[in-house]
Amino acid sequence: MSALDDLKAELAKLRDEAKVRVHLGTMEARQEWEEIEAKWNHFVSQAGLHKSGEDIKSALRSLGDELRLAYQRLKNAL
Repeated sequence: MSALDDLKAELAKLRDEAKVRVHLGTMEARQEWEEIEAKWNHFVSQAGLHKSGEDIKSALRSLGDELRLAYQRLKNAL
């Protein structure tokens, strides 16, 4: 499994945990969830392209790091 696959698995787990908490949370949390979901969808759609170049890998890692922080922040806020 590649580092990008590991990151995707970690993000999926954080996403699932945050989704449960958002469902029980506030409207503000739901709005943040919608923003994070848009980034998640972009990440997933681009993840298969990581083999096509180092620039894309770097961009995906940055987006993945941003998603990790956002999911953790949302999870901790609820």
